[in-house]
Amino acid sequence: MPTKRPARCYRVAPKKPYTRVEYIKSKPQPRLRILEIGKPSPEFEYVVLLISNERGQILDRALESSRIAVNRRLTKKLGRGGFFFRIRPYPHNIIRETKFLGFAGADRIQQGMRRAFGKPVDRGAIVRQNQILMEIWVKEKHIPIAKEAYKLILPKLPVKTRVEIKPLKEMYPKLFK
Repeated sequence: MPTKRPARCYRVAPKKPYTRVEYIKSKPQPRLRILEIGKPSPEFEYVVLLISNERGQILDRALESSRIAVNRRLTKKLGRGGFFFRIRPYPHNIIRETKFLGFAGADRIQQGMRRAFGKPVDRGAIVRQNQILMEIWVKEKHIPIAKEAYKLILPKLPVKTRVEIKPLKEMYPKLFK
């Protein structure tokens, strides 16, 4: 039985996203369940942002594994109430795959590119250049720990990213009114 294709096959974002779920009979469920961890509070001083440097597509399994890794590192170092973590992109794009068999004699079974629309197998989030992917709200003394958590997940993400640090008052002025 063939396994899933590696994520590098879906790194490039499609020109036209396939998002109309009302027309799809067997749509895959998104693996990304939790988008926010912790409580947003004005007691935090800084926002550590992970920003995309290029356009691309991130699979929901990559987002979920990143969420688990960041949450585990921050909970271990800061405790449960010591941070607020949010994932910004949501995997709306449904990825289709044309199945190919890769064993001897398979050329007599499969049809190649004939009727190659593909079946829905996965979901992905299309991200733009300079789009915020994730944000961590922390106090000033915990900024290095947040950067360390982002460094853990860089190999999991298919797009090049950068880390920016901004004051919370600058990002969310309504929180302080």
